[in-house]
Amino acid sequence: MKQILIESLIKKLSKKIISERKTDELSLNISRLIIKQFKKKEDFEFEGIYFERGDDYASFDLTCKFIEDEELNEPFSVDAEADMQVMEIEITYNPNEFPNAMNDLVAEIRETVEHELEHIEQDNFEDMYVQDNEYDRDDNFKYLTSNKEIPAYVRGLIKRAKTKKTSLSDAMEEWFKENIRKFKNPKEEWPKVKDIWTTHANEMRKKERVKKFK
Repeated sequence: MKQILIESLIKKLSKKIISERKTDELSLNISRLIIKQFKKKEDFEFEGIYFERGDDYASFDLTCKFIEDEELNEPFSVDAEADMQVMEIEITYNPNEFPNAMNDLVAEIRETVEHELEHIEQDNFEDMYVQDNEYDRDDNFKYLTSNKEIPAYVRGLIKRAKTKKTSLSDAMEEWFKENIRKFKNPKEEWPKVKDIWTTHANEMRKKERVKKFK
């Protein structure tokens, strides 16, 4: 019964013709499914989410886990990764912070799904392929300004800004406050990261590769 319910929720994800930067419906339905399952506190897996882009297509599996932690010193933490065939999302949350933190979680889920969809498209569609830089994964600055991560973070943060009805600049600053501990020298590094992300966003907007933002 559980699998049938999940399949009915996610059926709109399958067999959709997705043209350039037209993955809005796909992203929205994935986000809604994650939010619905979070409210039920039920982990889930879904195989074979399929979408086309031009003459090419991508197919990937989605897995999502929810971990309750009353000792967590923040309302929630979202970890995610994606490659050509898999999107994995893990949400750790403090139950004492909900439902008050629900709106912020919704925004972060939507941001995360957009970010990871960018990576799936980078790996599956030739015209979106990105040759990534070589860098030490422990170097946060180089990670955030790497060829693959710049478009993924920008795409996700545009979604955060639209969800919260704020500017892209404000969404970036909010993200920075949440992640300041990851920077070795935040006062020096963050302005550079923000400038690189903003420049990319403006370039993509001119090319109509991202939706309009303020």
